[in-house]
Amino acid sequence: MTYNIERHDAVRAAVFHVDGDIDIAVVPDLRSALESLVDSGLVNLVIDLTDVTYADSSALGLLVWLDGCLRERDGRIVLSAANKDVARILEISGLVAVARTVRSAETVEEALDGLEGFRHDAVLLWRQEREMRADVEMLAQVRSEMVELIAPLGFSEASLFDIKVALGEALANAVRHGSLGVESDVEITLEAYDDRVVIAIRDFGCGFGGVHTSSGDLYASSGRGILFMRALMDHVDFSPGVDGGTVVTLVKHRHTDAIG
Repeated sequence: MTYNIERHDAVRAAVFHVDGDIDIAVVPDLRSALESLVDSGLVNLVIDLTDVTYADSSALGLLVWLDGCLRERDGRIVLSAANKDVARILEISGLVAVARTVRSAETVEEALDGLEGFRHDAVLLWRQEREMRADVEMLAQVRSEMVELIAPLGFSEASLFDIKVALGEALANAVRHGSLGVESDVEITLEAYDDRVVIAIRDFGCGFGGVHTSSGDLYASSGRGILFMRALMDHVDFSPGVDGGTVVTLVKHRHTDAIG
């Protein structure tokens, strides 16, 4: 096993390229290298799995340890370009769903796009607003309508699915929790920029701060929606509405050469 590191100090990030098997024999060396990066202030880590052909439980243990380190530092882990076998191990573990700092990306470039923040010179291409009746029967229709609007922008099929799931979770929370006992619609604002899409979902309920209540039990019946949002999107924000309720903002970056 070998590794090399590509630093991006401006965004407190590093790409950690690993080549070979990740097992109990190499995990101590990887942990030491990752710990040095975190201690140096690079707390946004892209783990490039392009050339990783084997990962066992000790690899998952390494990621759990790293998740714990980065939670305290408001950092993130992006697992990039895993092949189908390694991706299956990650899927079986459920790590991306339950670890707050961990998400996945198809390529290193996509991962870095999500870490580099918002371009101040980004061009607003268009803006759409709509209202949804606070009714769970409306969720499927609105999810599909929003994704149809976003699809021509050039996102990959996987990214479109990520957006659909995250949006669905935000809308479901707005209906089930944010609008509980309140007879009002849910407001949705969709903005398309040349480098990202921004979706804001507003309810008019009693307010919600975005702290999930799941115990971490994979078999729990609820409480996983916020984890999904944070894992699938590049940025998730919860803020109070001006006149009450909660605004959930979801951001997904895209490559600027995919303008549609």
